[in-house]
Amino acid sequence: MKTIAVTGGTGFVGRALSKALLQKGFAVRILTRRIPAAALEGAAYAETDFTDVESLKKALAGADAAVHLAAALFCRSKREFILANTGGTANLAAAAGATPGLTKLVYISSLAAGGPSPAGTPRTETEKEAPVSFYGLSKLEGEKAVKLFAGSFVILRPPIIYGKKDSGFSKIAEWVRKGIMVNAGSTGGRFSFIYIDDLVNAIISALETPKFDGGTYYVCEGRSYAWKEFIAMLAAGMGVKMPLMLSLPPWAVYAVGWLYEAATSVTGAEPVMNRDKAREAAAPNWTASPALWEKASGTSCWTPLEEGIKKTFS
Repeated sequence: MKTIAVTGGTGFVGRALSKALLQKGFAVRILTRRIPAAALEGAAYAETDFTDVESLKKALAGADAAVHLAAALFCRSKREFILANTGGTANLAAAAGATPGLTKLVYISSLAAGGPSPAGTPRTETEKEAPVSFYGLSKLEGEKAVKLFAGSFVILRPPIIYGKKDSGFSKIAEWVRKGIMVNAGSTGGRFSFIYIDDLVNAIISALETPKFDGGTYYVCEGRSYAWKEFIAMLAAGMGVKMPLMLSLPPWAVYAVGWLYEAATSVTGAEPVMNRDKAREAAAPNWTASPALWEKASGTSCWTPLEEGIKKTFS
């Protein structure tokens, strides 16, 4: 039985992935800063320090492969993003490279590492990366660290991930239920999405077959959606009225991010919005093409957004 080490295994994607791996007969070891109160049945846990390579080596000992999902989404400075996402990834890659028998590393990066796309043209892997946020930059630098891993590696760049029990998706749904929503980017901006089950299947495919080794791939549904179209589907899936859509200029969105950061710096809570997300919101289009992944995998089977939303709220 192969052992798969999963960082970020207590989060939305990590827990779904760990469940799927266990169902397929893999042994799962979740690397985490602290063991959760509600542990996943059947999974083993290893407390580790992502700033310490030796700690990571101990946590990885005996694993055959690793999936790196752990990441910071809402830091307050470029330095914090780089320390958490670039530094943590570099440390994991170094520890994995020093772990006998660990032959594959799958890194879950982000569309943010590539950057926004031109109007009407989804981003592809052949284009030069142009991240507009510190988060995106830190994930791109993390990719560079993964490419130094001596074994096989696969890099996946999903866009907006959604599904049941996702905190970010739940926050959007909460505002839709209240009857008000802000347009993300410009009113004509478009976005790519991936349903949680599709992302989990892509990760497992990357683990199980060598045909993706050494590659960087955008993984998402093959069509994009306007933000208003997405919100309309969300409202319908929830069985509520279409909310009032507000458009804010970039400076106003940036101000909201600053206010969230200021307020949460006092309470210690994680901000649901910050200046870095405002930088991303200022870009009108966040779309990507899954064509390269589809060519390598031989399949183009993705969950349509409307169907995924229905599954999320069923």
